[in-house]
Amino acid sequence: MKRLAVLAALLASFLVTGPSAPAHAAPTATVVDMFGRTVNSYGVKLVDWQGYLANPYIELTVRPPADVRFPASVDLKAEGTSRLMMDLPSQLTATGATKTLTFANASESKIFRLAIHSKRGAGQDEQHTLRLTIRDAGGATYQQSMPIYVQQDEKTALQPSLPIAFDYRYDTITGYFNQPAFRTAAEEAVKDWFRFFDMAPFDTVAAGAESNHLPGNDWQNTVNVTNNAAYNGMYVYFRGIQTPYSTGYPAANGRYSTRAGQQLAGPLHRSTAMIFEYDEANKQLFTSLADEDWYKTEIAGSVLDVHGLVMHEYGHAVAFHSDWAGMRSYVAGGGTDPDVVAYQGRAVPLDSSYHIPGDQPNWDRISGQSGGWTHLFPTRRWMLTKLALLVAENAGWKLNRNLTPFLAPSIVTTSLPSATPGTAYQQTLAAKGGVPFYDWQVTSGSLPAGLSLDRFTGAITGTPAAAGTSTFTVQLRDYDRLSTPVTRSFTLTVGGATAVNLARTATPSASYTSPWESVAAVNDGIDPPSSNDTVNRRWGTWPQTGAQWAELTWPSAQTLRSAEVYFFDDNGGVRVPSSWKLQYWNGSAYTDLTATYPVSTNAYNRATFAAVDTSRLRVVLQSGQGSVGLLEVKAYA
Repeated sequence: MKRLAVLAALLASFLVTGPSAPAHAAPTATVVDMFGRTVNSYGVKLVDWQGYLANPYIELTVRPPADVRFPASVDLKAEGTSRLMMDLPSQLTATGATKTLTFANASESKIFRLAIHSKRGAGQDEQHTLRLTIRDAGGATYQQSMPIYVQQDEKTALQPSLPIAFDYRYDTITGYFNQPAFRTAAEEAVKDWFRFFDMAPFDTVAAGAESNHLPGNDWQNTVNVTNNAAYNGMYVYFRGIQTPYSTGYPAANGRYSTRAGQQLAGPLHRSTAMIFEYDEANKQLFTSLADEDWYKTEIAGSVLDVHGLVMHEYGHAVAFHSDWAGMRSYVAGGGTDPDVVAYQGRAVPLDSSYHIPGDQPNWDRISGQSGGWTHLFPTRRWMLTKLALLVAENAGWKLNRNLTPFLAPSIVTTSLPSATPGTAYQQTLAAKGGVPFYDWQVTSGSLPAGLSLDRFTGAITGTPAAAGTSTFTVQLRDYDRLSTPVTRSFTLTVGGATAVNLARTATPSASYTSPWESVAAVNDGIDPPSSNDTVNRRWGTWPQTGAQWAELTWPSAQTLRSAEVYFFDDNGGVRVPSSWKLQYWNGSAYTDLTATYPVSTNAYNRATFAAVDTSRLRVVLQSGQGSVGLLEVKAYA
């Protein structure tokens, strides 16, 4: 009987856990974005807009797994960099942000927001991790994760549009600005404002010609001052005092905002002062500009961030002050500037001290940050926001609307190459502007049978089944609730003769190649998603300018009748050429090919010419606004 009992127990164990029992996946939470897309597999995408201002956040909804014991919690951890942050209540750490969501039952869902603090200066795209740990009422835990992609929009360093002269002669009370780290943090805060303005230098102000004033300690004993050097941009006095507050202000004369002898509208006050004060007994000065140190400013009440304070207070010197006539008009009009209303969705008035109010309706709409201590996110470093720049424009400054925060979303791909029946096809639609966690959908017509559009990436992939022509409309939505969706119609032909790209068999060379780029890009056969391709190899010549060339060399002569080139343009140091042409090797010298040479971004530029037999084809580019480069060259018989 004992042996029978043991056999029965073994049999029962086999029936429950043996190879015939079904496998059960671990309980998994579902994460959904504002477009209703489940992002568990793809992950999420953030953008570092321009490196010096508050970035947009994304909003996500978490739905707990149904097959756990409730109440349950989901611990969120954005891992990989201290710059990651989540909406309050949450915590900042040296390795990322943490937040906990609790659920009473399976039907509940909870929203959280995820953002990344700006990285100063040019950088590369990043990838981090969003980790979710599920804890149920029985003590069981389950983990899952997904990638966080960060698009760095600033590929070349953004510099102030005006030269800035700093004057430290009157920092005689506290000597704060004698400290190198303090001085650097303060100067960078001032420069950050002018990185976003599109302004040419003014007429030169002679030394001693521009008058201003500085306070003594406790704002007593005013000192009248003049510039000790000539300048043609902005002039900034720095002075530290002991009490009672910090601020910035312009010289209210504006006599020298002229260019080529003509007075500009405004007037623009070009002599400014930044007065710095802090409570030495209760606060520690924080001067680091290291990207991974910014979160340390969160220690409220004990740390005074020099960059953050100067950024805020110098804002009064550059715009947020009653001495600016345009700002007085803005206040009188109740903040109804059309650009501000279009962005924020409502008027944004200024309070009596020329601040944007710190209450939630006046937080920057897509970054959740404000000019005070209250934010949607746990950050104490005051940063520029898009909203603050739009308001500041009323002082008379012109914003650089070519910078990514000011670009409206658009589809830049204009056409799609033909496909072949039974052959794998892949083309990625390119877009720019807005908040680029894009959603792509076909809204009318249909793709050829066998092809599909990826909602996250814009990639059209698959294997078309049969020949034919399909016309369809693609809709693009960016991650801004107030953006208007944009559409573009495409025609995709499957079948027909396919021209052979002879460039693939050639060896590329160039006049000059930037050390971080590759001349092999020009004939690697990869169709770029856009002229600002940040994924594939590129040939660029920065910092070289003038006439530059890329060349294809074949081991034997080829008969050529046309070529296509795709220009590299990163909106920074590398731009489309002012002109270009093709040359062929006639056996002893290069000869120009007579053709029409279009110059377009985000598309192939085709040149057709009389047939030539040659072993070398050269693309000659004349630089215009910057250095030049190519993403792809194709040559056809």
